[in-house]
Amino acid sequence: MTLETTKQQGRTASLLTTWLAYACLLGNGCFTVIVLALHLLQPELSLYNEAVSYYVHGAHGWLLTVGLLSWGFGSVALLIGLARTVRTRVGNTGLWGLAVWSVGVILGGLFRADPPGQWNKPPSMAGLIHGNAALIAFIALPIAAFLLSRGLRRAPEWHTVIGILYALAITTAISLIAFFTSLLPVFISPGPPMLLGLTERILLTAYVAWLCVAAIGLLRSSANRFPMD
Repeated sequence: MTLETTKQQGRTASLLTTWLAYACLLGNGCFTVIVLALHLLQPELSLYNEAVSYYVHGAHGWLLTVGLLSWGFGSVALLIGLARTVRTRVGNTGLWGLAVWSVGVILGGLFRADPPGQWNKPPSMAGLIHGNAALIAFIALPIAAFLLSRGLRRAPEWHTVIGILYALAITTAISLIAFFTSLLPVFISPGPPMLLGLTERILLTAYVAWLCVAAIGLLRSSANRFPMD
């Protein structure tokens, strides 16, 4: 293999990894913009008590489906990009967690949540799939965030963002605990959750932040590992 061939392979690898990182950022950006827009388009839903998934039942509900699928496939792009970078056992375990997260988000987009106010009724099949996929995904991402942050901590090309990744991983875990705390009345009473909308929106913000920082780290690592010149 000639030096020129090696350089060309490096450029190709760098370009692919860069596009995967940008795809992740685009998916996260699309989801964020859509959710913010739905807050304005469907203001009748309470920010404090209603889950984001309930926007799917409004006149512009199709936007949420687009947003969730964009988020899910953006996460898949990050998964593929990180799989080309992670070289440790703990990091590879984290990739499985990220895969579970990605599939859960995509399923959440494909299957609609049941309408609000039905906590004391049996869920529909679509609502059951949506709810379980969301819960599993919500649990999977903080685990993946910790494992991937740990798996990348010794890679020199990640040193500029690894501290932020760790901090955001902690934030995702805290937001998950707060989210499950808001669901306690459902399992105890049973009754409606407490501040579900608020805790879920905090959780979603933390998750978007970690994924975006990971994508930025992937961009920087690609530039450092596979220089284009």
